[in-house]
Amino acid sequence: MTRQKITFFLIVGSAVILVIVASALHGWPGEPSGLPSRGTAEPTAEGTPSPEALVTEILSGKRTWNGLQIGVISVEEDGWPLVKAQNPYNEPPAPGKRMLLVTVQVEKAEDADDQPVSVGAQDFKVVGERGVVYTTYGKETRCGVVPDELDGVVTPDHPISGAICVQVPEDEKDLVLVYEPYVGDKPAVYIPLPPGK
Repeated sequence: MTRQKITFFLIVGSAVILVIVASALHGWPGEPSGLPSRGTAEPTAEGTPSPEALVTEILSGKRTWNGLQIGVISVEEDGWPLVKAQNPYNEPPAPGKRMLLVTVQVEKAEDADDQPVSVGAQDFKVVGERGVVYTTYGKETRCGVVPDELDGVVTPDHPISGAICVQVPEDEKDLVLVYEPYVGDKPAVYIPLPPGK
């Protein structure tokens, strides 16, 4: 093998290894479904998680960087009947799409600070196996007026619940709910969605 070929394979191999390591730590851009679950965080002596434990909980979707815990209450694979009942002027899903309606509960973690956190449906998006991002506000992905849409302020003694709705292709699979209110500023939190009704 010539020196040029060896150099080429070394560069390409190094790049592939870097991409694999980066994806294991941070996830593929727009394709979070492969994130590993890394266990439960061990609290420190003071009762607050160590930085390493906090990162572990964020990566596993158990907790957000700002101390929230997000639990999925229900998933409606076809939420159009509920969206239509909420407001008869809502437009139906685009051809080949369905309205995915996810109801969540958001609360402060026991060891989080007592600062209130504003949470709304616009803080969330959905990603499926295609790696396409579906937002609650995009022209082709929004649902209109949504029943019990998520919107409120979470404090340690005041959890909130509500719905998040996006249009996704009818055959989109392996859907993951993504909490990312400040794109690129803080780590996104990925919550795999269970199959709906």
